[in-house]
Amino acid sequence: MKDGLRAAGEWLLARKGRWLPVVLLALSMFAVNAIARVVTVKGDFATEAQQLRIGLIATCAVGVILIGAAAWWAVRFPLGRILADFGLAGGLGALLSVVVAPLLAGSKPFAEGLGFFVGQILLFLGLAGVGLLLGFLAVVALGKDWKSRGLRRYEQNYRARPHRTVRG
Repeated sequence: MKDGLRAAGEWLLARKGRWLPVVLLALSMFAVNAIARVVTVKGDFATEAQQLRIGLIATCAVGVILIGAAAWWAVRFPLGRILADFGLAGGLGALLSVVVAPLLAGSKPFAEGLGFFVGQILLFLGLAGVGLLLGFLAVVALGKDWKSRGLRRYEQNYRARPHRTVRG
């Protein structure tokens, strides 16, 4: 087990330019969810309104993280890579949040049933999709995305070239 984890860590460090941000985004989603669960259990928030408030705060925090990450990625990479990276990060973050976070809070992942489990995974994936959409659209609206910057450079290079006059 230790050798497998060590090999995975070495592989990740060797390719940290691509996969480290993906893993960090997934871990940040997991950390916010785990902290919210532990605060709810250890803080003895018994009423449903208090638990709902903590859940909404955690969801908003994850949303802000996802919007920021999408904006950061949109400036640097094309949309295909962003979709792949966000899909992996969202799936990994959802899986960690739904399987591991309940264990940290003293519960079981399937305590509320399979429907609730699948619903939580879909909620995380939907949240990742909305965060990606909002962050990407904000960067595109400002003209700072990868494609717009490339087109702007092309336009500047085209205008800088001397044009030949065609005589007929």
